[in-house]
Amino acid sequence: MTFTSDHSMRRRRFVQICGSAAAVACAPAAAAEPSAVSGGDATSGKDYDVIVLGLGAMGSACLYHLARGGARVLGIEQHDLAHALGSSGGLSRQTKVLPYLGGRSEPIIRRANENWIQLEKDAGQQVFHRCGYLRISNNQKLPDHPAAKSLDLLDARAFASRFPQFEKLPDGTNAILDPEGGLLRPELAIASHCHVALRRGAHIRAQEAVTDWRSDDAGVSVTTSRGQYRARHLVIAAGAWNGKLIPAFKDKLQVTRLTLGWFEPQQAEHFDIASFPIWEHGSYYGFPILPDYPGFKVAKHWRGDPADPETLDRRPGANDEKLVRCYLEKHLPSANGSITAFKVCMYVHGGPWLGLLPGQTRVSFIAACNGGGFKFSSAYGEALAEIATEGRTSLPIDFMSPAA
Repeated sequence: MTFTSDHSMRRRRFVQICGSAAAVACAPAAAAEPSAVSGGDATSGKDYDVIVLGLGAMGSACLYHLARGGARVLGIEQHDLAHALGSSGGLSRQTKVLPYLGGRSEPIIRRANENWIQLEKDAGQQVFHRCGYLRISNNQKLPDHPAAKSLDLLDARAFASRFPQFEKLPDGTNAILDPEGGLLRPELAIASHCHVALRRGAHIRAQEAVTDWRSDDAGVSVTTSRGQYRARHLVIAAGAWNGKLIPAFKDKLQVTRLTLGWFEPQQAEHFDIASFPIWEHGSYYGFPILPDYPGFKVAKHWRGDPADPETLDRRPGANDEKLVRCYLEKHLPSANGSITAFKVCMYVHGGPWLGLLPGQTRVSFIAACNGGGFKFSSAYGEALAEIATEGRTSLPIDFMSPAA
């Protein structure tokens, strides 16, 4: 099976521009370990315990956990590290516990949050800002769960008093504030996962496209545009490009295009991260203003328009802006200012799947995390690492089995 990636000049230019923010954020740390990355083709032909294809949210977390556990591991990424061409760009991603209380994902989100805190200790970078999560809906009640005692139920009057930025909400609208929620810095988290993995002995090959992979009784081989590598186990975590690396799943994965917008409020201090939480209201959601990036971020969580990762239109247009402006005009008019940024990302639908690739004993994968997967990625990466080295994971991810 052969897979190629054609890098056009326009996309290379986009990679260089969008990758710069993450590169700058981690430049001091990366510079401290210049010998950790082998140059040229020095790693070609080496044998590894595990090879990880794709170093986005899931792959970088897997690489980190494998290296922390002492495995000889190689990570291969077709673009730059912490690039903005997939599903994990956009400077911030939400994490929250409230929606998962009592459900199958509760232990996973709690483990993920533990892992984010550990990553911060290992990397010396703040990737998790616990500013709270505000769920706005109609006539909500606190869930019947022991953790509900930490939640703050705001009736209409209390909600309007505490967050007057929201206006013209329907009668019966109230809110629940989850103090365990907050925002994650995706590019910084990915770069931090990779940086710590390098310090622990991992090898990384960026800007290297995979052209073929094969498995046999002894292990797996991976061929790229620059060399060939062997390992006992292969992890495929290529996000929107999984369909090219796993032909059997190509028709089961649907990639869609979505956009994220940043706007300058009339009074920016009213939307600052020190006083404003992440929030969700119906299909719309948003983030407070970060200390190092201007603008109040708002987006719509919907299926999106069908797309191909190689030909995706990365130029935001009038319809993209209108999709977000309609909410701002109605409910957050004081934030409906000039645009400071608009970015394009991708969702992958069909799963989520995590486990051994059907018919394989030495190849595992993760796919189709449907736009909400980043918050779980530090735990998913741990599960992938355990499966690759131990054949099983202690995390309760049976519902994500591709054979289920």
